[in-house]
Amino acid sequence: MNCMNCGSTHDVIDFIAGEEKFVLCADCRYKLVNRRGRVVSILNAREPGRPSLGVTRKVSLTLPEAVWEHLDSQANGNRSLYLRKLIDRNMSSEGSWSNNACLGYTILGAKRLGYSEEQTKELVRAIYGFFDCKTVEEARTVYEQSPY
Repeated sequence: MNCMNCGSTHDVIDFIAGEEKFVLCADCRYKLVNRRGRVVSILNAREPGRPSLGVTRKVSLTLPEAVWEHLDSQANGNRSLYLRKLIDRNMSSEGSWSNNACLGYTILGAKRLGYSEEQTKELVRAIYGFFDCKTVEEARTVYEQSPY
Protein backbone atom coordinates (compact mmCIF):
# COMPACT_ATOMS: atom_id res chain seq x y z
CA MET A 1 0.00 0.00 0.00
CA ASN A 2 1.32 3.49 -0.89
CA CYS A 3 0.78 6.73 1.01
CA MET A 4 -1.75 8.88 -0.86
CA ASN A 5 0.19 12.02 0.08
CA CYS A 6 3.85 11.22 -0.61
CA GLY A 7 3.84 7.72 -2.17
CA SER A 8 5.90 6.16 0.62
CA THR A 9 5.40 2.51 1.59
CA HIS A 10 6.85 2.92 5.10
CA ASP A 11 4.33 2.17 7.90
CA VAL A 12 1.28 2.91 5.72
CA ILE A 13 -2.23 2.44 7.12
CA ASP A 14 -5.68 3.37 5.94
CA PHE A 15 -8.20 5.07 8.23
CA ILE A 16 -11.26 7.30 8.17
CA ALA A 17 -11.26 10.72 9.82
CA GLY A 18 -14.56 12.53 9.75
CA GLU A 19 -15.94 11.70 6.34
CA GLU A 20 -12.54 11.43 4.63
CA LYS A 21 -10.64 8.19 4.00
CA PHE A 22 -6.87 8.42 4.29
CA VAL A 23 -4.05 6.07 3.28
CA LEU A 24 -1.00 7.60 4.90
CA CYS A 25 2.51 6.75 6.06
CA ALA A 26 3.68 7.53 9.58
CA ASP A 27 5.35 10.81 8.53
CA CYS A 28 2.25 12.13 6.77
CA ARG A 29 -0.02 11.04 9.67
CA TYR A 30 2.20 13.02 12.01
CA LYS A 31 1.91 16.10 9.79
CA LEU A 32 -1.90 15.80 9.78
CA VAL A 33 -2.30 16.01 13.52
CA ASN A 34 -2.42 19.53 14.92
CA ARG A 35 -1.20 20.53 18.38
CA ARG A 36 -4.51 19.68 20.05
CA GLY A 37 -4.43 16.14 18.68
CA ARG A 38 -7.20 16.69 16.13
CA VAL A 39 -6.85 15.52 12.52
CA VAL A 40 -6.49 18.35 10.06
CA SER A 41 -7.82 18.07 6.52
CA ILE A 42 -5.26 16.79 4.02
CA LEU A 43 -5.67 20.07 2.12
CA ASN A 44 -4.61 22.08 5.16
CA ALA A 45 -1.67 19.84 6.02
CA ARG A 46 0.85 21.58 3.80
CA GLU A 47 3.96 22.94 5.38
CA PRO A 48 3.96 26.72 5.84
CA GLY A 49 5.84 28.76 3.25
CA ARG A 50 6.58 28.13 -0.39
CA PRO A 51 5.83 24.73 -1.88
CA SER A 52 8.89 22.59 -2.51
CA LEU A 53 10.42 22.75 -5.99
CA GLY A 54 12.08 19.38 -5.56
CA VAL A 55 15.02 17.79 -3.79
CA THR A 56 17.64 20.11 -2.34
CA ARG A 57 21.25 19.04 -2.78
CA LYS A 58 24.25 21.13 -1.90
CA VAL A 59 26.72 21.78 -4.71
CA SER A 60 30.13 23.39 -4.60
CA LEU A 61 30.92 25.25 -7.79
CA THR A 62 34.33 26.61 -8.75
CA LEU A 63 34.29 29.34 -11.38
CA PRO A 64 36.64 32.14 -12.42
CA GLU A 65 35.93 35.47 -10.73
CA ALA A 66 34.74 37.00 -14.02
CA VAL A 67 32.12 34.26 -14.37
CA TRP A 68 30.91 34.82 -10.78
CA GLU A 69 30.60 38.53 -11.51
CA HIS A 70 28.59 37.78 -14.65
CA LEU A 71 26.39 35.31 -12.76
CA ASP A 72 25.72 37.83 -10.00
CA SER A 73 24.93 40.60 -12.49
CA GLN A 74 22.40 38.36 -14.26
CA ALA A 75 20.93 36.69 -11.16
CA ASN A 76 19.52 39.86 -9.58
CA GLY A 77 20.24 38.54 -6.09
CA ASN A 78 18.87 35.03 -6.67
CA ARG A 79 21.59 32.71 -7.96
CA SER A 80 19.47 29.62 -7.38
CA LEU A 81 16.58 30.88 -9.54
CA TYR A 82 18.97 32.03 -12.26
CA LEU A 83 20.76 28.66 -12.38
CA ARG A 84 17.41 26.80 -12.43
CA LYS A 85 16.33 28.90 -15.43
CA LEU A 86 19.61 28.15 -17.23
CA ILE A 87 19.15 24.44 -16.62
CA ASP A 88 15.50 24.55 -17.72
CA ARG A 89 16.49 26.38 -20.90
CA ASN A 90 19.26 23.87 -21.55
CA MET A 91 16.84 20.95 -21.09
CA SER A 92 14.27 22.44 -23.49
CA SER A 93 14.51 22.02 -27.24
CA GLU A 94 15.74 25.61 -27.53
CA GLY A 95 18.62 24.72 -25.22
CA SER A 96 20.33 22.61 -27.85
CA TRP A 97 21.74 25.66 -29.61
CA SER A 98 24.70 25.31 -31.90
CA ASN A 99 26.08 27.36 -34.75
CA ASN A 100 25.81 24.32 -37.02
CA ALA A 101 22.11 23.92 -36.16
CA CYS A 102 21.56 27.60 -36.98
CA LEU A 103 23.28 27.18 -40.32
CA GLY A 104 21.24 24.05 -40.97
CA TYR A 105 18.03 26.06 -40.46
CA THR A 106 19.43 28.70 -42.78
CA ILE A 107 20.08 26.15 -45.54
CA LEU A 108 16.60 24.63 -45.10
CA GLY A 109 14.98 28.06 -45.34
CA ALA A 110 17.03 29.00 -48.39
CA LYS A 111 16.01 25.76 -50.13
CA ARG A 112 12.34 26.38 -49.33
CA LEU A 113 12.63 29.85 -50.88
CA GLY A 114 14.31 28.45 -53.98
CA TYR A 115 17.72 30.06 -53.46
CA SER A 116 20.43 28.93 -55.82
CA GLU A 117 23.47 27.11 -54.42
CA GLU A 118 25.52 30.30 -54.80
CA GLN A 119 22.88 32.41 -52.98
CA THR A 120 22.72 29.84 -50.20
CA LYS A 121 26.52 29.84 -49.81
CA GLU A 122 26.49 33.64 -49.66
CA LEU A 123 23.77 33.63 -46.99
CA VAL A 124 25.52 30.94 -44.90
CA ARG A 125 28.82 32.86 -45.06
CA ALA A 126 27.10 36.11 -44.03
CA ILE A 127 25.49 34.45 -41.01
CA TYR A 128 28.66 32.53 -40.11
CA GLY A 129 30.54 35.84 -39.93
CA PHE A 130 28.33 37.01 -37.06
CA PHE A 131 29.00 34.02 -34.78
CA ASP A 132 32.29 35.52 -33.57
CA CYS A 133 31.10 39.09 -33.11
CA LYS A 134 27.57 38.69 -31.69
CA THR A 135 26.38 36.65 -28.72
CA VAL A 136 23.35 34.37 -28.91
CA GLU A 137 21.53 36.85 -26.67
CA GLU A 138 22.37 39.77 -29.00
CA ALA A 139 21.14 37.79 -32.01
CA ARG A 140 17.94 36.85 -30.14
CA THR A 141 17.35 40.53 -29.31
CA VAL A 142 17.81 41.52 -32.97
CA TYR A 143 15.22 38.91 -33.97
CA GLU A 144 12.76 39.80 -31.20
CA GLN A 145 12.93 43.51 -32.09
CA SER A 146 12.56 42.88 -35.83
CA PRO A 147 9.22 43.00 -37.66
CA TYR A 148 9.65 39.33 -38.74
